Amino acid sequence: MRPWFALPARAAPVRATEATAEQLVATGAMLGGYGRDPIDGDTGYRLAGSAGRREVPYWTRERARDASVAAYRSNPMAVAIVDTYTAFCVGDKGVKTVVTNPDVRAVVDEFWNDPANRLHSIQELSLRSQILLGEKLYELLEGPTSGVLRFAPVEPAAIKDVIPRAGNPLWPGEVVLPPPDVTGDDRRWPVAAVNDATGLHEGRAMFWAPWRTLDTDLRGMPFLTSILDWLDNYDLVLSNLIDRTALSRYLALDVTIKGGQDDVNNWIAQRKSTVVPPSGGMEVHNDSVEIKPITAQTGAFEDTRAAQSVLTSVAAGAGLAKTWLAEPEDANRATSLTMAEPVRRRVGGVQRVWLEQMTELVRFAVDRAVDAHRLPAMVEATDPHSGEATQVKASMSVTVTGPEIAASDSQLTAQVLLNLSTGLEKLVAIGALSREAAAAAARKGWEDYVGVPYEASLGSPDANPDDVATHVDDTTSKPNLRLAATAP
Repeated sequence: MRPWFALPARAAPVRATEATAEQLVATGAMLGGYGRDPIDGDTGYRLAGSAGRREVPYWTRERARDASVAAYRSNPMAVAIVDTYTAFCVGDKGVKTVVTNPDVRAVVDEFWNDPANRLHSIQELSLRSQILLGEKLYELLEGPTSGVLRFAPVEPAAIKDVIPRAGNPLWPGEVVLPPPDVTGDDRRWPVAAVNDATGLHEGRAMFWAPWRTLDTDLRGMPFLTSILDWLDNYDLVLSNLIDRTALSRYLALDVTIKGGQDDVNNWIAQRKSTVVPPSGGMEVHNDSVEIKPITAQTGAFEDTRAAQSVLTSVAAGAGLAKTWLAEPEDANRATSLTMAEPVRRRVGGVQRVWLEQMTELVRFAVDRAVDAHRLPAMVEATDPHSGEATQVKASMSVTVTGPEIAASDSQLTAQVLLNLSTGLEKLVAIGALSREAAAAAARKGWEDYVGVPYEASLGSPDANPDDVATHVDDTTSKPNLRLAATAP
């Protein structure tokens, strides 16, 4: 890949700046007034239709998408970054729906497990596609009488424009697509939103652009945008090293013969060749001939150090610890654990965005069922932790949850609970709390904090944290677990 933010050549050394005028134009960071149009060379221009926003020009957006897809298909480091995010966000135990009303659950399960939707099995593919393209557009296909919902992904590059509702860039109102044939008009699909009059979601399309730089942007950019050049540089350094290593494998011999040119010619004539003997072969000569192998330095040490420096920038831009991508031998356990928390928060932020999108999609399906009179507008929802029943909108009884980001979360939970039991035991020992009250507090704390039924055998201060963690993992992995209300 050729770097897509190509820097212009400098005639003489100057102080480095954050961005050239050309880069400001290419990224849309400049509203206008200076810079050069990359098409015809005009200066002092502003992109037509930008409406005073710092939108990324379409050619930059599409070039970034092309480079992102190409990087995932050909660059192993890009694969590592994208697959790490998808694995932590939707992998492992998968993405699940949590519904607090049985009638709504029936509708949600029908939509989620519909063989035409298969939302339970396409999560990894869908998230990876959004990471690489930066946007997600679903055409919503609704049964006219049943309200049954299906959807079809649409290539974001097909979008000609996004029209904000009431001029608010935070409210995408319509997506404009080319006509289905050359004779038709542009298609204008209303983006799903809540109708203020009915309180129900309605629309023809779902459009998400989560990785926008500014809240005034209308379009999204690929997640890998900021590190595309660095991925290319990392690939270039390693490719150069491999090329030089391969060239150095070609063995050459430096032959010195005492005498004149006639002696050289006679020696070659006797050998009948100037080819290096095959591996395992023999070269016989006398004291008048000196043979030395010619070797070449591959520059492996220098290139390895350069690759490490580039990888540091790649990992930083991707929001992942360097040890998660490569070279784990350079970090000890303490260093890896210290780096885990920032990474967990970064990955957790991406997961939160995706789960909010999936929740919106499922709630749209519920609202269409309400509009088709398959569900009442208000339903009784039972809180899975407290057992308290309340009246809520049907769509609000649904959320989508994903796997825990950190593999050590169960361990931390187990340790917190054991610390709780130790504190309660000390309060009982000094007479500040009765055993009955301590038992009730332990059970309440367990169920509120962990969200799984209490098991007294694991509540002892001497219990093994690994056993507690295993119990939490095994219990929370059951998809239909619901906690009944417990008396204090």
